[in-house]
Amino acid sequence: MSVVDKPSQNALKYLKFRNHTVDSVSSKLPKKESDPVAQTLPKRRRGRFRGSTGQHAFYHAKARDWHVDPEIVRTMCKQTNFTQCEPPTKRSEEKKKADRASRKPFKVVTYIRFRYNPNDPSFAGCDYDNCVYTGNVVTADTDAVFIFGVGLKESTPLPKLRLPHQTYIIASWEPPAFIWSDTLTNEHSKWNHFFNATMTYRIDADISYRYGKLDFQPRRQSELPNYRMIARLKTRTAIWMVSNCGPTPSKRMAYVKEMQKYIDIDIFGVCGEPCELNDERCVADFSSTYKFYLAFENSFSTDYVTEKLFKLFVDDMHIIPVVRGAVDYNREFPEKSLVNSANFKNPQELALFLKALGADEMEYSNYLEVKDRYRAITFGNRWCYLCEYLHKEALLNKNHIGNRTVNIKKTLFKGHVFNPS
Repeated sequence: MSVVDKPSQNALKYLKFRNHTVDSVSSKLPKKESDPVAQTLPKRRRGRFRGSTGQHAFYHAKARDWHVDPEIVRTMCKQTNFTQCEPPTKRSEEKKKADRASRKPFKVVTYIRFRYNPNDPSFAGCDYDNCVYTGNVVTADTDAVFIFGVGLKESTPLPKLRLPHQTYIIASWEPPAFIWSDTLTNEHSKWNHFFNATMTYRIDADISYRYGKLDFQPRRQSELPNYRMIARLKTRTAIWMVSNCGPTPSKRMAYVKEMQKYIDIDIFGVCGEPCELNDERCVADFSSTYKFYLAFENSFSTDYVTEKLFKLFVDDMHIIPVVRGAVDYNREFPEKSLVNSANFKNPQELALFLKALGADEMEYSNYLEVKDRYRAITFGNRWCYLCEYLHKEALLNKNHIGNRTVNIKKTLFKGHVFNPS
């Protein structure tokens, strides 16, 4: 299996079995002479699992669902920055109480309110919850000052009070090409070298917070749909839903037009027929009709992944994403869960690959099955990540974060925005 460096022989045997499994509906379909689906499926294993001592409970649960060894389940997923193979361990209430007893709460201020999220920050339910929101006025006992980069202007006055123990955090979730702020791109701005930490979608940010990630949620074998029947009923190659029809830094419109010379690509949204990802009827129709969905970024920015990609990893969304951006998709996402345009020299080569893959019913259905093992989940409450960061920085107690400053232009922009050829 491609998502594992060195799978065990046991895993290889099982994966071979899984790749040729279909449900009872497929037995009614006409079969080719060489079709491995016609082979008799092995019986499910029951009883105690081998090598169970010390295995994570999550893998045991999935193994019980499938009646296989937990080792097999473990090797089916590779943990990355964008892929979660097992649920994170939650902190106990005892540890939370110990935190509260050991020190006073971290006091957090939002110096500039974000117009799209006007609600006050809440730390309820966080793993690290020893934080409290105190408004938008910086005082002597403020611990952290949170500023949204989108609303930052050169005319915005600096806080009147700043003390060494305070941590100033700049937050931004938009790609640099679409941050309409001269302040953040101006190396001589009064705000440059003002902040101590960053909270962005970047993997190397002090606080990394993104639109989503994939969670390993494989179904029981008895719940798997007939992927080959799904593939067989599709009649169109690719769909592209886009809201910006003009030129973009990624030159995606020109790229798609070149692809259209070799395969059919239907365009929806502002640039074509009306259809949105939150329109259930429209989504149900294109999921059953199209084989591929073009999830092309409007700009190439390090580690930036649009939320549209994650909307494709939901229940009954049987369509394969085709991605184009500045993320190492081969490393961060499970192989065969998507098609990475970076693996091809030009639009023609990508288009011809999609055409061939779409025509290969068995291989395309394998892609559908791999993708169906994952579901998109959000990062949750952003303030939880902030509180955890403050807690851990205080525990480190080495070079206080307030002693360092961030060159915003260099950190967020320089060398992290790319123009494709």
